[in-house]
Amino acid sequence: MKAIASVISKSLSGLLIALSFSSCATMFSGTKADIFIDGEVDEPVTINSSAGEYKDVALPALVEVKRRHLNGQHIQITSEHHSFDDIVLEKTFNVWALPSAIIFGEGFFIDLITNAVSRPKYDQFFIMPMDSLSAADSQLRKREAVMVSTMGPEVRARLRRQQLPVKIPLHEVNITLGVGPNQADRSTRRFVDDIIQPRHMETDGECGDIFGDSYIVGKMEYNYRLNRKWDIGAMMAWGYSSENYTNEYFYSIEENKQNHPGTITQGYSRCRSFSFAPSVRYTWYETRTYRLFSRISMGVMRHHLELDTEEWKYDNKTQPYGSIISEANFDETKWRIAYQVSPIGIYVGAGPLKFVAEMGYGYIGVCNVGIAFCF
Repeated sequence: MKAIASVISKSLSGLLIALSFSSCATMFSGTKADIFIDGEVDEPVTINSSAGEYKDVALPALVEVKRRHLNGQHIQITSEHHSFDDIVLEKTFNVWALPSAIIFGEGFFIDLITNAVSRPKYDQFFIMPMDSLSAADSQLRKREAVMVSTMGPEVRARLRRQQLPVKIPLHEVNITLGVGPNQADRSTRRFVDDIIQPRHMETDGECGDIFGDSYIVGKMEYNYRLNRKWDIGAMMAWGYSSENYTNEYFYSIEENKQNHPGTITQGYSRCRSFSFAPSVRYTWYETRTYRLFSRISMGVMRHHLELDTEEWKYDNKTQPYGSIISEANFDETKWRIAYQVSPIGIYVGAGPLKFVAEMGYGYIGVCNVGIAFCF
């Protein structure tokens, strides 16, 4: 158990380091950008961009371009019977680069290297064949052969679904950190209350109680993607919660205080959980830059609860903690079924490194965030 806890602790440290150097624009926007092209064309076209060649596609279509050297970049369109003007791109600032610059600092330099600080100023274009223009139009350029257009969100969503990569990463490893109430909270509270209530102790200090008396949970997970909709895997989760409790009793009359000094009772709880569980996830919506999923998981949890109490008396003013009157240690280990139900989760990122988050209830907490590597 100590070895597993050590591995997870190191992994969580690695997660925090990775997040501190993360680049928001590169992770969320990727090193490529989407360009939507529509037009008055009666045959398939071939589109050449910096990201590659798209042969025999029907318009409207979605193509990718590299963010490097984005300003002034050309997209060429050809077909068997028509000729077209090139689409020439302009760039503007990508707002996803702001968190990297303001919060992380180091990540902004990664965004500069990948040019993720830039995005296309216009990402929708309408093209017309040059030979379909009248002589007056083609000579005097009264009609533009390439125009900026407005494409409906339904069409954009459909094109994104159609342009999903044929080959998807089959393996995924992620490391996340969870907070909020979880499955271990109720038994922890029962264990603690049975000890502190007879001693009239109150909470003095808390650790990790962001949403009430809850755990901080670190998770390591592996998933294998069976197809676009389903993937299976397993995860290990390590949770920790600690609290301090105090009860002080003083005599208000000085004479009584000298003969019967006051007492202080202190308690300190350390509660740990370790869970291992297989998992099934269902992807219900996906684009090239993000994916929405739901999860259900069931396995086993080892729950270790400890609470130490000490009662002291006040001997004098210079030595407030004089003599110890009594001390006790309470230790309990429970095994139980572990479960996690997450109605909604999201992956964001266009490359192998992605941001992952999910919300639900079970042994990994209500809110879980981290990074995932897909390969």
